[in-house]
Amino acid sequence: MQNMQQEKPRKKQFSLSLMVRVFLALLIVVSLVVFINSVMVANEKLQEAAELEQEVAGLQEEKEEYQELLNSEHDESFIIRIARKVWGLFSPDEEIFFNNRNS
Repeated sequence: MQNMQQEKPRKKQFSLSLMVRVFLALLIVVSLVVFINSVMVANEKLQEAAELEQEVAGLQEEKEEYQELLNSEHDESFIIRIARKVWGLFSPDEEIFFNNRNS
């Protein structure tokens, strides 16, 4: 009779141990999924940041060009530069080459 009483707690302990193992396995799987998702989001944000930095650099260059135009004297060379940049005009004696590869 004493053997039966000792076996019952062992089965309960084994059952509890199995539940703890299942819970730990589930916890590990969930942790891995959250970690992988976080790494993916971080990589996307880094890529977006790099793209935005490139855009900022391009806009900074454009700002410097406009600042140079604003600070220059309004003489004939200024008018020619504006005509070239804004309206795409050229002098009649210039040769123009087109590159349609990037279009």
